[in-house]
Amino acid sequence: MIFVKRGIGILVIMFAILMVATTVSAQTLNFEQSATSGNVLNGKIDIVKIGGYAQGDYQYFYVVTKDSGINSPPSNSVYTLTIAIEAKVDGKDVTDYVDIVVTWTNDNGNVKTQAIFTTSSGGMSTLGNNDLVISGNKVTVRVPATLFQDVTIYNVEFTTVSTGGGQFAGDQVTYYPNSSSSGESGNNDETGTTENEYPEMWWLGPVASIACVAIWFIIWILIALWAYKDAKKKCNEHPGLWFVVVLLLGLIGIIIYVIVVKDECNKQQVYVPPPPPS
Repeated sequence: MIFVKRGIGILVIMFAILMVATTVSAQTLNFEQSATSGNVLNGKIDIVKIGGYAQGDYQYFYVVTKDSGINSPPSNSVYTLTIAIEAKVDGKDVTDYVDIVVTWTNDNGNVKTQAIFTTSSGGMSTLGNNDLVISGNKVTVRVPATLFQDVTIYNVEFTTVSTGGGQFAGDQVTYYPNSSSSGESGNNDETGTTENEYPEMWWLGPVASIACVAIWFIIWILIALWAYKDAKKKCNEHPGLWFVVVLLLGLIGIIIYVIVVKDECNKQQVYVPPPPPS
């Protein structure tokens, strides 16, 4: 029975690791949403489309503007893109859960770019060159996907602003993962979609995964117990060992058991000669 106890112990450890690995998951946003061109003085910051997608360890966000040339502001002008993310964390609404700020300016022909993101906990990090692409009429920025771990995202607000030359212009579009609300100022035409369509039901995925794996393990425990009892019936010397083999190796363990384990009861019977005739 010591092999049986060890096998059950290994099973419990594997199940605990699986629970931790399954419940620690990050919400990902995959969406694309259009916005009608608004009455914005500068077409280079007039938002016509917003979006986001998850890839690898990063969450990407992007903005498409009406006019191209967004990568080159006019001389002595500043362009700013702000992405403000509101989320529910530990049951509390957090307005500025994550703020991404990208600023680029034309200093007499020399374009300088700076990108940072801040969190509601007070953290601030600078984004590198690989985290930001400004080209044509599109700005794409990425942040670590772990920022959205175990949270419910309520909305993502995109704001573009241009200042300089005595002019100020701006546009704003808000994406609501779980609502048909329209964006602000940009007057979006359609609502995007997200993988987490019902954020309040985030727990269904992990629970379903754990339940499926638990059922799978229970089935193999029953099969391993059958192998254990069958080995005892066949007078095998190590039925507990076969329990562990079948439990850990699954189908391969069953095949090995069927091939190797034979009925040894007849071999263990001791021949007793009949008594001599009287």
